[in-house]
Amino acid sequence: MNGIETILSRKSVREFSDREISKADIKTILTAGMSGPTAVNMRPFEFIVTQKTSILKKISEANGPYSGPLMKAKLGILVCGDTDKGYLGKEGYWQIDCAIAAQNMILAANALGIGSVWLGTYPEKAKYSALQKLFSLKSNVIPFATLAFGYPLDNTSEIRDLYEVEKVHTDKW
Repeated sequence: MNGIETILSRKSVREFSDREISKADIKTILTAGMSGPTAVNMRPFEFIVTQKTSILKKISEANGPYSGPLMKAKLGILVCGDTDKGYLGKEGYWQIDCAIAAQNMILAANALGIGSVWLGTYPEKAKYSALQKLFSLKSNVIPFATLAFGYPLDNTSEIRDLYEVEKVHTDKW
């Protein structure tokens, strides 16, 4: 699958098969996450990675009712931002850097035939605080995105055209 096909065929997958994800594919997914741009190359992201069902269940419970896909996932990645490493310690930059990392991981997974879904965490304080407590994180390490991965039960793939001309403003609003 080429890069454009990878982007245009990405979809949120919430039902996964029992097929395990290889260590090599996990490394590829994480490498993609670490390959995106960050403000002044500060790289404030950190990743908690698990394939353990018991830990996936705890993450799901801490992250709230819409995190059920973790219960069937074969891999969970919690993208965290170290606010001490964010550009100038200013609010906003570390979140963008972590979002880019999360999106890159989702796209890499799609290119590998692995499904994924982004389960919201930040900016909901109850969610990220519960995850900080679960993993005994320092106050400067904020859980940002909870990602579930696995081979999709429905393995259909289609290129979707989501282009909306009314959202494009050329030279003026």
